[in-house]
Amino acid sequence: MEIGEALKIIAGRVDTVLLPKGYERHNVADTANEKTILYTGEVAYSIVYYLDKKRIVLRTCSVTDGEPDNAWKTAATWLFDEEVDTAREAENIGSDFAETIRGPRQVAAQQKRKAKKENGEQNSDPLFFANRMIAFFPELRDDIAFEKAHYESFRGVTFAETKILPLMLYYVKTQGKQNIEKLSKALSDLYDAGDLDVKGIITYVLLNGVEEQEAYEKLTAAFTKEQKKVADASRNLRGKKMKPEKPKKSRKYVADRLNAMQEMRNK
Repeated sequence: MEIGEALKIIAGRVDTVLLPKGYERHNVADTANEKTILYTGEVAYSIVYYLDKKRIVLRTCSVTDGEPDNAWKTAATWLFDEEVDTAREAENIGSDFAETIRGPRQVAAQQKRKAKKENGEQNSDPLFFANRMIAFFPELRDDIAFEKAHYESFRGVTFAETKILPLMLYYVKTQGKQNIEKLSKALSDLYDAGDLDVKGIITYVLLNGVEEQEAYEKLTAAFTKEQKKVADASRNLRGKKMKPEKPKKSRKYVADRLNAMQEMRNK
C-alpha cells in the first residue's frame, strides 16, 4: 500500500481525536526522506514517515505563539513497508496513535503499552518480523498463513529455523552485493525495533545458522557497532551450554531461553 494512502487512513483516525478539540491540521511540504502531517493546538503533534527507515512516528512538542517549538519528543513509532503492509496495518497504526493522544483509559492499559514500547516500537514481535521478511522472500506469505491457521500462537523460533533461514542462506549465495546490503539493513532495523524474542531470533537462530564467516559478515555489514558486538557474542555461543550462576534468576532465565533455542536447532 502506498504510504500516501496509508497516511490518509492514519491521519483520519487522529483527526477524530484532535479536530473536535479545536486543533488545526496543516499541510507540510515533503522532503526527500520525510512525509509529515502537522497538528497545532494546546500542543503540537506531527505524524512523520521516514522513507529510508520505513517508520511512522507520532511526535509531540510545546507550542509558543501558535508555532511548534520543535523540541519534538517521540510518542509512538511503528514500522510500515509499502511493499508488504496493507490498509489493515495503517488502521492499526492510526488507532494506536489516536489512543496514545487520547491517553490510557486505565492503569493496566498504560502498563501494558509501556511493556510493549521498547524504543517506542509497538509491533515488533516474531510475527511482525516474519511479515517483514516477505519483502525479500515472497514465498513466506503462504507459510505464514499456514502457521497462523494451524497453530494457536506463532512459533517464532521454529518458523525462523525451518522457513526463513534456508531462504536467507540461498539468498546470500545467489544475490548481488546491493540486495544483500538491503537485507542486512532490514535485519539491523528489525533488531533495533524488535522485542527480546525478535532479537534472539535474528542473532541466535538466523545469524548463528550461517556457517560461512564470509556470509555472516555480509549479513551484518549494515549493523551498528553495538548490534555487531551482540551478534558476535551470540555467535561464540554456538554449540555451547549456558551455565548460569544459581543466585541470579534473571541470568538463568536468559540461559534457559538460549538453551531452548539450541535444542530447537538440534531437532
